[in-house]
Amino acid sequence: MRDFNQYLVNQLEALLPLNTDLNISHLTSQESTGLQAVDLFSWGIFRKYENNDAEWYNVYQHKVRFETEYLR
Repeated sequence: MRDFNQYLVNQLEALLPLNTDLNISHLTSQESTGLQAVDLFSWGIFRKYENNDAEWYNVYQHKVRFETEYLR
């Protein structure tokens, strides 16, 4: 986890203004309702691309502003 955090810090510090506080926390979705929401929408994207099942994705597709496949 320490190596992962350091990697993120190294990548983000190059993009953020110098006076930006950067804190990394590791929570489970049970500890954060925001993470629960992200998990749910991520699951919809996963199902669309991995299982050709866009049923859940189609519910919120109109809210997606940009979409691209990375390393297709």
